[in-house]
Amino acid sequence: MGAAGAAVGSVSIAGCSDQTNPDGGGEGTGTGSKNVESDLPEERKIGEKVHVSNTERYYAARYQANALVDKTFRDELGVPVQTKPVEITVLVSREQEGDFHLVTYNWTASNGDPDGIIYDRFHKNGSLNYYGFNNQRYNELAAGQRRETDEDARQEMVHEAQKILGEQRPENQYLYNVTPYAFNSDAIDPDSIVVNDKGLRNIWNYTQMEPTNENGRVVVTNNWDPSDQLNPLHLNAIGPSRNWTPTRFMHDFLFRPDPDLQMTPWAAKEYEYTDGTTLDVTMKEGMTFHDGESVTADDVVYTFNLIMETEPPAYINNVVQTTESVEKTGELGVRFNLTEAYAPYIALTLGMVPILPEHVWEQRISETGNEEAPWKVPVNDDMPIVGSGPFEYGTWDQASRFRMPAFKEHAFAAPNIDARVQNPLSTRDAEMEAMIQGDYILLDYWFGSPRQLSNTVDEQDHLSMVQNSGQGRQATWVNMERPPFDDVAFRQATNALITGVQPTIIEELYDGFGNEAISPINPTLKFWHNPDTPYFENGVEGAITILNDAGYAWNEDGELHYPEGKTGE
Repeated sequence: MGAAGAAVGSVSIAGCSDQTNPDGGGEGTGTGSKNVESDLPEERKIGEKVHVSNTERYYAARYQANALVDKTFRDELGVPVQTKPVEITVLVSREQEGDFHLVTYNWTASNGDPDGIIYDRFHKNGSLNYYGFNNQRYNELAAGQRRETDEDARQEMVHEAQKILGEQRPENQYLYNVTPYAFNSDAIDPDSIVVNDKGLRNIWNYTQMEPTNENGRVVVTNNWDPSDQLNPLHLNAIGPSRNWTPTRFMHDFLFRPDPDLQMTPWAAKEYEYTDGTTLDVTMKEGMTFHDGESVTADDVVYTFNLIMETEPPAYINNVVQTTESVEKTGELGVRFNLTEAYAPYIALTLGMVPILPEHVWEQRISETGNEEAPWKVPVNDDMPIVGSGPFEYGTWDQASRFRMPAFKEHAFAAPNIDARVQNPLSTRDAEMEAMIQGDYILLDYWFGSPRQLSNTVDEQDHLSMVQNSGQGRQATWVNMERPPFDDVAFRQATNALITGVQPTIIEELYDGFGNEAISPINPTLKFWHNPDTPYFENGVEGAITILNDAGYAWNEDGELHYPEGKTGE
């Protein structure tokens, strides 16, 4: 299995807690005293490690949390971890290329189902596994839970998978976010506001909010960065929320999660599994694309065939691997033939694949010569998105502003507002001022101080605040193909260190807006979250104990060295 798949039993797990064994799972030294040796060879000294982070200006609390963790590494463990702030698009690119030792941001489950984390992120073949995690038992569970249609049996597999992630520690959580959002309650009727796991940036809110005056008819909001990819077949269009939110708003899907994260028919009218691998769907009548053409079963069949034939990276796990064929059974009838039983098919396939207009995409693909790679078809004001969703493509300045007029002819979800405009500003202070002055109607995101936002709302009569606990977590991932993170003991020590500073991160850096975190699956997904996920305790002392037991040593200057026989660099 390689180093990343090493058995947990091969190292001490002193200070490990599984919630039922608070005294830990290993003997350890229990002292927290460093194993100091003289004349350690220079080639065993752990060299500089890079923690890729967003900039402080972009998201102060997360950057400061990274800096705190890295300082603790340097000062307490003698590991020269350096915080490397980069623009967010650079961060994503470096992660995808494996150009990091540690990388930190927020990630969430998709449509309330854990598969996007359990399989996509950590299975050896997962489309988002940029970390080199490869554990045989875990791979069996991650693949098996997808096929398990008995929900209780699937829950057991997801819980065991979290146990392995807790022991192996490819990911270390900072916190489960509790996020505040503000809106202009003079311009929007507060009783019409819908808050879900995405806060205010959800389709239910944007289609149901009621403007109380002309100012509220065009809802101007921020965005955590300018949208930079709107081709719905591109990986970055369905990943980062700066792109996924407008993509979701401009297209219709057969199913969507309701505000309580229950999958509900959207473009679908009714559906039935005729057996474990055959799903029949009947679509709603009267739907049209933004150019006036009808939405039919042909468009759904075309969309799925296009994906299965060209294999866009964004849809390998949830479409290409799971769908044998798609066929038309009537003008509005579609049959999905699965390769095998796939439990999250409605949530993560039919709920994630946008319905594309065949007449538009055939022409665009041909004109641009992207028959083999339709995700490379450009999207711009000359070649705008044509979807059928509640909002249309308007005008897009790719460096900043994107205007989306409401699609008033939508068959069943026509918005009450006239347009949504995302207009990100360069600083959190500028966004706050825009809310105070009425230039923003609501905040889709808030990366500033939660306490500052709360205080500002209290001082402004026209502002109101809501908050939510989403599906996500702020977390640090480690590159297990680079030492020292190829060693499970070092990863466990990293978790002990981060667990030790977690209260400071939550209380001081996030103003108390957060909950302690132990697993990639947030407790808001109550059925799937394993509260007994192992984690490593006792902060720096716990980390030192783990490293001592694994053969690491410090020189007289406090610099950490690899175990004997390993150089690592």
